[in-house]
Amino acid sequence: MKLLTVIGEINESIRYTERPTVKVIIKNNDKVLILDDGLLPGGGIDDGETNQQAITRELLEELGVTVSNTREIGQVTQYRNFLNREYKVYSYIAQFEAFTDIPTPQDAGEAAFVYYWMTIDDALRYVTKSIAKIKENNPEVTDDTVQGALYNRMTTLELLKTIR
Repeated sequence: MKLLTVIGEINESIRYTERPTVKVIIKNNDKVLILDDGLLPGGGIDDGETNQQAITRELLEELGVTVSNTREIGQVTQYRNFLNREYKVYSYIAQFEAFTDIPTPQDAGEAAFVYYWMTIDDALRYVTKSIAKIKENNPEVTDDTVQGALYNRMTTLELLKTIR
């Protein structure tokens, strides 16, 4: 998959563990689905799982959603230095089909997801404001909670730009 961008800087003193993940831009007519304050649905790829299997599982867990016409967008690499992880974010765009199941969230964060359908331009503005707010509230990134929040929204922004 084509590398779109790298977020974060490599620290030569860190031995990174690679963590493959998937993220999906779900389209419904002229709208895209955004979670919370600027996230895309998706998550980690389990051992032995294909990217498509991870997409299906994650969308059902987080939202109870099915999609069709899944196509590659590209890869974003995140260097998460507080976790010593190199996240490989394999990104896709898909067509919304239906809410078919009750979500089966894996943790309290997933259980609390709120989603919005937005035009791409509105989503770009929304995510840009979310990034600015994180940076304003955390001028120094001192832990992975902040770094992860920031990098995941930066990833969303980069992926939305590719489909604009």
